[in-house]
Amino acid sequence: MQNLKKSINDALEKNDFTASLALARQDRKVISYLVRFAYVKDTLLGQRAIRAMGLVAKELVRTEPEILRDRVRKLLWSLNDESGGIGWSAPELLGEIVSADPERFADVIPLIADVYGIEEKVFRPGVLYALGRIAESAPARIVPFLGVIEQGLKDDDPEVRARALQAAGRIKAHLDQKGQERLEQGMKGLLSDQAEVWIYGENDFRGKEVREVAQEALDI
Repeated sequence: MQNLKKSINDALEKNDFTASLALARQDRKVISYLVRFAYVKDTLLGQRAIRAMGLVAKELVRTEPEILRDRVRKLLWSLNDESGGIGWSAPELLGEIVSADPERFADVIPLIADVYGIEEKVFRPGVLYALGRIAESAPARIVPFLGVIEQGLKDDDPEVRARALQAAGRIKAHLDQKGQERLEQGMKGLLSDQAEVWIYGENDFRGKEVREVAQEALDI
């Protein structure tokens, strides 16, 4: 058990997703360890665990979707006060799982979006991250939650605004003309936003001003 945990830790530290996936093929307990590592999401290890979950989900969804469905239930429960714990990275992990097969897990998307409105504002960046990840492969599935993205553009937290911009950029072409114009107006309103955020890219965190994220999203 300890050796498995160390092997996953080593793979994530090396940014070796191939090794992480190979470990998951051998032992499904890897999923639980990825969840644990992901809860320290302000670290490289945490962000890589979140991304690794997406890769594992893409493989398992073809052969053992019931394992993913069970994990979805556990992650949703961790967002509930009655769970006795707080699933800090649950929205991000849910987004990774759903993005593996947005049609199969379409019923989970509104549950993720609803988390934006709960009292714990700490989940908001994760909610927008999740919507943005799902929008990469199934933008039409995120269009019904345009209202959440628009709220995110006005949020006090610059990380939430940045994540909302990324999601907005991925769905704007799938809106009707009126919706697209309204969304782009909100996005353009952040072109002067100089607040700095740290966003995980391919391998590490990068510091950006919100206005940079806005321009990138508008250019999509």
